Amino acid sequence: MLSFFFYGTLMDPDLRAAVLGGPCLAVTSAALPGYRRAPVAGRDYPGIAPARNRGVPGLLATGVTPAMAARATYYEGDRYAAALVSVTAADGAARDAWTFLPLPGTRVGTGGWDLAAWQRRRKAPTLALARTYMAAGPVSGIRRLEAAWMVRLRRSIRA
Repeated sequence: MLSFFFYGTLMDPDLRAAVLGGPCLAVTSAALPGYRRAPVAGRDYPGIAPARNRGVPGLLATGVTPAMAARATYYEGDRYAAALVSVTAADGAARDAWTFLPLPGTRVGTGGWDLAAWQRRRKAPTLALARTYMAAGPVSGIRRLEAAWMVRLRRSIRA
């Protein structure tokens, strides 16, 4: 199983379940030190960018299967790349987790981003679109992504 750090719209339990295809085994608060979160320019979702003496609050999700990771990768699309980061879990322990970092060239604004505000304004239409998008996803493409996540999982078990 894999662990993921979600810092944006996938912190919402309904959207997370729609994208991943089911619930994670456990979800707890966590923070990613050395980054800041702000809306991606012209979008209603956030990105993160390196920032000294800052940290991004989010959720640490454990029990993510390679199939779920593949679905999340498909959902995040070509503007984000999965990266292994160290987060601080609610109990204060450092944990390794995957997260989606904006690709170079993605402009992350200077203001803040708030999950509750996003939920009030954009959750309903985003959830409807996500359900349609995930249902229409090409099975072969998602299976290829799942195979890549299986490789990552095997490597992490060996390490």
